Amino acid sequence: TSSFDPVPAPPPPPPEVTEDHEPLGALLVDAPPVGDDETFDDTELSPALRSKRNFRWPVVFGLLLAIALVAAAAIILPARVEDQALEVRQTYYDTSFGVRDYLPSAQVALDSITNPASNDGQVASAVPMIAELDTRAFALETATSEPLPSTLPLVPSGPIDELEPLKDTGAILGAASSDLSRRLGNAYVYRTSIPLLLNTGSLPIAATTSEVNEISVTLASSLATDAGIVADLPDDPAFAEVKTAASATLARAAAWQDEYLDALTSEDADTAAALVGEMTEMRISLQSLTADALVAFRAEADITIVNLAGDLDAYLVAVSNP
Repeated sequence: TSSFDPVPAPPPPPPEVTEDHEPLGALLVDAPPVGDDETFDDTELSPALRSKRNFRWPVVFGLLLAIALVAAAAIILPARVEDQALEVRQTYYDTSFGVRDYLPSAQVALDSITNPASNDGQVASAVPMIAELDTRAFALETATSEPLPSTLPLVPSGPIDELEPLKDTGAILGAASSDLSRRLGNAYVYRTSIPLLLNTGSLPIAATTSEVNEISVTLASSLATDAGIVADLPDDPAFAEVKTAASATLARAAAWQDEYLDALTSEDADTAAALVGEMTEMRISLQSLTADALVAFRAEADITIVNLAGDLDAYLVAVSNP
């Protein structure tokens, strides 16, 4: 039933393999047989198989670069740590020397404030010196409050670690210097403020009604001014007694005014005279107490300045000898 007619004859069968014929593999592949004793000729291999292993030059260069960077870091980073430590030491030295160099001026300011013979101009000249000492003390406090430089892992931190005790000592010296300037300022306030208290002017023991009214206004204004002065007196152990006495005097002055005005109004000259004498005595007593406190403060502050100078000298030596 096939449409292909005539049917093609089948192909002849393959020849039988005999001992005289080559193996079938030899018919299919024109290549010499491989035996155990056979050897390869390198010249017959392809160039890719015949060559040795190639180097990967980018990897080699990258490795060499990494080694160079590590070596450079081993030299540069420790040197950088030492440079940072030296910079911090220099800052400590400069700021502490600034305070030490100004202590003689602090002594001049102390003398101007505490010397009973100092005039108003000499006392006023202490203000800029106290301000300058405070500025230098603040610079030392600021320098020693800064955190120390940080170091990378595996980098020797010895030069930075050595700064820790210097940082702590410098902070203490800076605080002591600031405290000195603060107390000098307190002494200045007491020296200039106490003489202003009870500054009523000349007080009569007899007066007309209109004069009594004028005196009443003057005393009221003076009392208000005194209250502000006493309120602004700073707390300082050297002047604690003065501040207590000033507060007590102020309280007595308020009652004193009423008594004095009543004496003037009732024309009681004897009582008025006694009250005027009391006011004078309170003023003199308060100023004398302040003068004594200033003298005592002078001795205390002198010792403080001398000790601080010695501590700063020792600190400068420590800072300048890493």
